[in-house]
Amino acid sequence: MKYGYIRPIDLYDDIGDQKQKLNAYTENIFIETHTDTKHRHQLDTLLHEVMGLEDELIVTDLCILADSTQQLVDIINFSSKGVIKVRIINPGIFITPTPRFTFQQVLNEISNFQSDVVRFRTKQGISSANKAGKQIGRPKRSDDNMKKAIEMYMSKKYTLDDIKAATNISRATLYRHLES
Repeated sequence: MKYGYIRPIDLYDDIGDQKQKLNAYTENIFIETHTDTKHRHQLDTLLHEVMGLEDELIVTDLCILADSTQQLVDIINFSSKGVIKVRIINPGIFITPTPRFTFQQVLNEISNFQSDVVRFRTKQGISSANKAGKQIGRPKRSDDNMKKAIEMYMSKKYTLDDIKAATNISRATLYRHLES
């Protein structure tokens, strides 16, 4: 029997795209409702209660299946013991108890997987910071300070060091604003 697994991670495919790709292989699709790294109830249910010998687990990307290299290794080891096949659609990987990939192919996919995990965690961190109301990025310079720095510069009474000390605006920033 073939089973699909979806997580709401949209690095490559959103939930709709994942579902569309999985529907080409199976109608039995388990959908996780969150992106948390822990408490993946649907995947646990699928692996430990639903799937049996010769069943196939289908996902669109490695980062849907696991959040770390160790977790990926654990899932693949579990699938090997249970003689479960794993198909990852986007990179075109089909994992069976008998390996078919060269060492270089495996390393390339692990490298891509690790990049995906970092990218996903960064997106997730930015999203949670935005929800918490935190300002992301470098703070903007005060317009009042910039106006004061320009006025001081135009008056020709102050040195650039005096302007920087009074307004905390660097020489380069002041010149950049004067040119624009």
